[in-house]
Formats: sequence, C-alpha cells, structure tokens
Amino acid sequence: MQTKLSFIAILLLIAMLLVSCTNTSDLPENTEPSISDNSTDTPTKTPEDPFEMLRSSGEEWISYGLAAYENDKEVENLKDFFSDRANMTYLTLYDHFFTYDKTKSVPVAEALFAFIYDKYGAKAVLDLEKRCEYKSEYLKSLSLEVEYTNAPEVEKFLASMDFSSNATYKYIISFDNVTYYFKDFGAGSPTQYHGFLYYSTTGLFEMIDYLKSNNLSEGFDTERKFNYYMTFDGSGYNKTLYSNGNMYINDSYSTLHEAVHAMGITKNDNIWLSEGICNYFGKQLGFNDQIAASYMQLLTMAKQGYFDEQANAGNAQYVLYKRVYEDYTTRGGKMDSVDTFDFRLYTDAHARVELDANIYITLGYAYKIVNKTDCNAVGSELSYEQATSLVLYLVDTYGIEKVLDAYHSQDIEKTFGKGYEELKSDWLAYLYN
Repeated sequence: MQTKLSFIAILLLIAMLLVSCTNTSDLPENTEPSISDNSTDTPTKTPEDPFEMLRSSGEEWISYGLAAYENDKEVENLKDFFSDRANMTYLTLYDHFFTYDKTKSVPVAEALFAFIYDKYGAKAVLDLEKRCEYKSEYLKSLSLEVEYTNAPEVEKFLASMDFSSNATYKYIISFDNVTYYFKDFGAGSPTQYHGFLYYSTTGLFEMIDYLKSNNLSEGFDTERKFNYYMTFDGSGYNKTLYSNGNMYINDSYSTLHEAVHAMGITKNDNIWLSEGICNYFGKQLGFNDQIAASYMQLLTMAKQGYFDEQANAGNAQYVLYKRVYEDYTTRGGKMDSVDTFDFRLYTDAHARVELDANIYITLGYAYKIVNKTDCNAVGSELSYEQATSLVLYLVDTYGIEKVLDAYHSQDIEKTFGKGYEELKSDWLAYLYN
C-alpha cells in the first residue's frame, strides 16, 4: 500500500513539473499571464477633475458659479427675482455685468451654473450654441413660463469680447481692433448696450468687407484701430477727431457713420459729399440692422398716434415724424420687417418733408455746434438726410465709384460734368417727381 502511494506521488510530481515548464508561447492567442492585484507595478489612473475645463474658461460668471458649487453653497431660489421681467437682463452674465452690479448678478451666476452643471454636465456650461436654450430651461425650472430672449449670436459675440477698466473708463469693451470706452452706463444697464455692441461691431466688419470685395477701399484705412468713446452727454452730436481718428458717440446709431470718417472721409470743402458718403456706407447699405429698426419704431409710433398730441401742439419734431410716416407709406414703404424696410424711400421722404416744412438742422449749424467754428463749406445749407438723399441720387445716376472719385479729387464739376448747384437742381427735380 505504501509503495502504491509513493508511485502515485511520483506521477503527480512529474505532472506538476510538466505544467510548470510549459512555454508561455504555447498559451492560447490573446491570453496574458495573470498579474497579482497586489503588484507594485500596476499603473493607477488619476481621477479626472470634472471642473478642469471650467477653471480656465475666462468667463467670470463661471468662476463665481464654480466656486459656489465646489463649496456646496446653496443657491438662491430666484423665482421672485425673475418674475420681474426687468431682471431678466441679469441672465446675460458677461464680465462687465459683474463690475456693474455684483450684488444681483453673482446669485444669478451661482444658480445658473448649478442648474446647467447638474442637468447637462460640465461641457454644457461652456456650450455657447445652446446657452440661450439652457437659460430658458432654467427659467422654466423656476416655474416661470418665459423664455430667455437674447439672440444666440449676440451671446457668442459677447463671450468673445474682452472686458477691462481703468481710472477714467470703468467699462472698456474690446473685440479685435474695436474698443468701446464707457465712463458709466447712465441710468441704464449694460444689457441695454448688448445689441448696440453686436450690431455696431459686426456691422463695421461687414462694411469693411464690402469696401474690399467691391474694390472701393482705396483711400480708406480699413486696418486701423477703432476707438469709440461713449460720451452720452446729452448733446445729441457725434464727432470724429481727424487728428487721431477717435470717435465720440452720443447715440447708438452713428457708430458706422463715424467709422467711415475715421477711415478717411475727412475733407469738408464739400461737406454735403463727405457727410452723404458716411451715411451711404454707415446707414443706407444696412450693415447695422438697429438703424432700420429705430426708423421703423418711429414710423410705427406715428401710425399709432403717439405723436398726435405733441404735433397738434406745434412741436416741429413730432410734426416731422407724422409727415415722414405719411410720405413713406403713401409711396409704398413697408414696415413689417427690417429686411423689407426701404432706406432709400425713407431718406427721400425725410428730405422732402424737411424741405416742405422747413424743419431741419443744417450741416453747417451742426458743424459749428460740434467744432465751435463757423462752416461755410459747399452744401452746408443741407441737412444730413438731404445730403444723403443727394448722394443716393448720384450713386444711382453715376455710380458709387464716381461719387468716391469726386470726394477724393474735390473737383465736382470735372467728375460729374456739372457743378454742385446743377447737381442739386437735378436731385430736387428727382425728389419731387
């Protein structure tokens, strides 16, 4: 019995040796030798920081939201806050807004960040394509049946701008070679200027592209820096300093007009021509939709009778609005959308009404107010709208290239074969045809 067991033990030992000597190359394909869980060579994967992509976003509202989230700060329920539609603008959430009013904007940033992160994830916080959609969803989460109304393209544009400040200008807003300097926002808020910044800046780039693509950029410094100083001092006048090209803006509709001056339309011997050209490129070609929208608003208000009381009391400005509306619509002008608004028809109507009612400010008077000196330049008896209507007539009759040639040479008669007074007579005949 003992011998038999010894024999079996020997067989088992031989089998164990055979197994232990088997070459690993004989293992089935795709099979690897096992590694002990306790091996010191096992690589350990560092847990991914879910906030890593957000830390370098460069957006201030995200930094506030992230800080609150990481510290487990309970966000405010802002239903009552956003029930007041005036507060809806606080959802715009860009850097200058924090400078302007951190008390109200920081709680919004914290709440919106938490909502987007919890529902859609970290990448969604940076998704500019869907940011407006997420803001609307946030409002719905508060049981508010209202949508965030800012346009996605404006959101994306604002997110790409740089915001800073200094001792003189609290709000310096830059995009590429365009910079806006605000001392303050007056009685309003930054959101009132969002559409203005978007349409003015993108409109400027579109205007420059138009000049280049149509071979009209000769004599225009299209590569310059555009510095806008937003004065809003109540004077109602805008100006460009020809010495350095800086622009001082008092309203939201003259940025492109002044940009044409800054690019090189600075000769005032024929002031009707220089101002008309600036309005032609800066307003008439429609690069800034806000201008058409403002004109349409005036016409709509005139249609609805908002100006009747003042007009009946003899207020010249309101008489003008009412008559322009009547002239524009009588001649087939439309007001249903910015795309169908007829700049040419409106400008001609405005010029006609001004002349008929003798209600207008002349270019010479405006020049004197702004520059503190008399202006006796050719065409100074016209208004801005009249000068623009005249230039439009010349563009239609002779082409924009001829009009620019006339400006650069300042020789009106040689360029058109007629002097200013004869051209003016031709224009008036057209205007009242």
